[in-house]
Order: sequence, then C-alpha cells, then structure tokens
Amino acid sequence: MKLYIYHHCPFCLRALMVANYKDLPYRVEYLLNDDVETPTSLIGKKQVPILRLYDYSAMAESMEIARQLDELGDPDRIIRPAGDTRPVRDAMAKAAAAVDALVFPRTVAMDVPEFRSAAAIDYYQQKKEAALGFDFAQAMADSAHYQQQTEAMLASLPVPERPSAHDHTLSWDDVEIFPALRNLTMVRGLTFPSALLDYVHDVASLTKTDLYFNQAL
Repeated sequence: MKLYIYHHCPFCLRALMVANYKDLPYRVEYLLNDDVETPTSLIGKKQVPILRLYDYSAMAESMEIARQLDELGDPDRIIRPAGDTRPVRDAMAKAAAAVDALVFPRTVAMDVPEFRSAAAIDYYQQKKEAALGFDFAQAMADSAHYQQQTEAMLASLPVPERPSAHDHTLSWDDVEIFPALRNLTMVRGLTFPSALLDYVHDVASLTKTDLYFNQAL
C-alpha cells in the first residue's frame, strides 16, 4: 500500500494521520510539486493524496482515503465520531486570506521533498502568487499585518478537546482541523493560545506528525 503525497499538504496529512494512528504498514512517495504525469497516470488528474491499494487500484479524495485506512487499520485504535466543527471552520475561513499570505511563501522554504527542484518551486510559486494577487516577497514584507489577523482568529477559536482527555484516541474532528493548524507552525513568532498549542502538540504526538517550528520563518 502506497500513499502519494506532499509533505506540506493539509489534505495529505489527513491520510497520514489515520495511517499512523491505526498502525498501518504503508509506503510514501513524495511527488515533486510540478509532477503532473504521476498523479494523472493514477487517477486521471493532478491531485494528492492518492492511495494505491494492495490490488493496485488507486483512490483519491482525502477523507475517503482516511476512512478507507480506518477500515484497514487496527480495529482497537478507535476514531471518535465527528462533532460540530462549523464554529472552528467558520472562524478559520474568515482569516483564510491572512493565513494563506503567511503560509504560502513560507511553504517553499521548508525542507520538504516536493520542493527539491527549482522547477517545482517555480510551479508552486506562480500558482500561489496568482491566488494571492501579489508576490511572495510582498507577502513576507507584510507578515506582521497578516500575523495580527491570524492571531486574532486563533484567539477566537473554540479549542478542540485533546486526545489525551479521551484515553489518547483520535477524532474525526482532529483529522479535519489539525492539518491547517499544523501549517501555521511555519510562522516564526506566531502566538497560539496555550490551550490550542497543547492541542496541536497532543495530536502531533499521537499521529507521529512533524511540526515546522524548527524551520519557522
């Protein structure tokens, strides 16, 4: 069983979280960000994550993959049912532009496999600068402005319950919410409320997820 992913991709992380939590044996292939041929050959389009199963069939869509991995993994490693994540999702959506302006330019500076060629970096940067409406240099120069908006959003977030409060079990809410919070660890000096930071570390430990604090810019 193989997962085709990008290290920085929140959707890919959903699959990895479940695979790690459920103690599944799997292989990872990190695609270069400009690799169109590989995903297209597997699922007909450029998209990750992709799960290639034991019978060599391939599936896409992050939550479908996560649920498939849940079924294949250790049945004793229960994933708690989803609750109502709308308050968290709504708060994060309101700050999405500021978060993107912080995360996009920092992503290519992380030591991750999908950006180990100049062409892959250029591909990502062109697409994301077009999405932002300004270049990465401007985004970095205005970081203080976007950081203030993002910190206000983080301060307003309802803090999800930590896995350690539930016998160290993961929830589907964690699978949905945590990946976006993890990418904010790329931002040096960004202030997380202490309870939210504890949640991030708790989920990261449970799912064997690398955070970006040591590389933060």
